[in-house]
Amino acid sequence: MEVSTENLYNNNNNNNNFNNKEINNNDNNNNKNNKNKDQNWVKIDQSEAPNKFIQYVDEASKQDQIIAHTRYSTRQLYLQPGQKVMDCGCGAGKDLGRLESIVEGNGIVVGMDISREMVECAKSRMSHLPNVKIFIGDAARIPIDDNYFDAIRCERLLQHVINPDLVISEMTRVIKSGGRIVITDADWSSTSVSIPKNIEEINKKILNDVVFNAHPTIGLHLRGRMAKNSQLENLEIFAQCLYTDSLAMADEFVWLGERGKMACAQKLITEDEYNFWRETLEKMDEEGSFVFTMNIFTVSASKK
Repeated sequence: MEVSTENLYNNNNNNNNFNNKEINNNDNNNNKNNKNKDQNWVKIDQSEAPNKFIQYVDEASKQDQIIAHTRYSTRQLYLQPGQKVMDCGCGAGKDLGRLESIVEGNGIVVGMDISREMVECAKSRMSHLPNVKIFIGDAARIPIDDNYFDAIRCERLLQHVINPDLVISEMTRVIKSGGRIVITDADWSSTSVSIPKNIEEINKKILNDVVFNAHPTIGLHLRGRMAKNSQLENLEIFAQCLYTDSLAMADEFVWLGERGKMACAQKLITEDEYNFWRETLEKMDEEGSFVFTMNIFTVSASKK
């Protein structure tokens, strides 16, 4: 049974109308009942400056390394014109237009995010594309019938959810037999900075011990989690080392400075230790010896 496109969220319709039996979504109930709480991303709508998260994603998406990785993950969807694809955790819609350009006019692109702010931004940006449908929803309870999509993707979502295996199961449920699932996420434990020995211990506490998302190592374990799903086969893994030699870039795109401040707030280091660490990084940046690296993974599979 297929979902009627008239009953999916239409960007040109101000009413968020999910009144058929295939899609049973209620914005208020999804927000009220959602258990997948994350310190930063799921609480976007309650933050003082929700636009900063949108700006962060926008700027990060312009980086050549991220662009290359996203292009790879898009190719792994094996999309064809006329197909139906979902971006689970679509954020402000950065990839919806690219997906629409592949499936074209007869295809359907569905974006879902738990943040109302993100969804409203995505709706505005995609308003000129009537076959792009966007709604608020929880990745742990995707309000779509079984075997509906030809392909589904998510990018840097699983690190924020309570139960990644449940989300993988839900994503698998809504794709057809032979359909494609492509998941991208980071391994924050792989974060490394070219620091001198005198700040190694401080740096370790900041990069390895600070708690700021639910599953910091999810990228490294992504293939293993997907392999546990008996409905998936033909798994492929692609790993990339993201790097920068700019402290400003590391601060902006991987929140390096913020992680140092979090270490202070979580009483992992003292303020003096933070200041010493920060001054050392700034000096390295001026001298041209600063390097930051982190690994990101994409795992793709087909549904049996």
